[in-house]
Amino acid sequence: MTFSSSAIATGIAALSITGVTVKDITAIPESVKARDCPILFPSPDGWMTGGNGEPSEGSTTFGTATTRLWTFNRSYKYIYLHAAVGSERGLKDHISELTIKADAILTAISTFDVSDVDVKNMAIGEFGVLTDPAGNSFYGFTLDITLRERMNND
Repeated sequence: MTFSSSAIATGIAALSITGVTVKDITAIPESVKARDCPILFPSPDGWMTGGNGEPSEGSTTFGTATTRLWTFNRSYKYIYLHAAVGSERGLKDHISELTIKADAILTAISTFDVSDVDVKNMAIGEFGVLTDPAGNSFYGFTLDITLRERMNND
């Protein structure tokens, strides 16, 4: 196996989350319309961050760099847009639904199943006003997913 952030993005996009459209890295919207919500997509700015890789410890790590077991940790940032600002009186009118969707998203990610990839951490950002790539305002939150990827895990 080789590291593949695109396979990870495709795997996340394939998750089934009731009532939420999940986009792949190849389908980040240029602009989100109210009718597109709720929507979860890779952050167009800073989608993949951090990361450190090193040979794992243990008997399986002997050999050349191309055959020893490597682990790599990276964080992936997603944006969840729930409803357009102004669709109700304010954020407080969306808190209940935002909470339900946050739980559904975390539950789905906990079932993430891509070969040689493990979910290490998930973090929901504060509920508030976010913008789509075109600058339109929505109520929503950010989601950070930290994954451990393994290479040469045979």
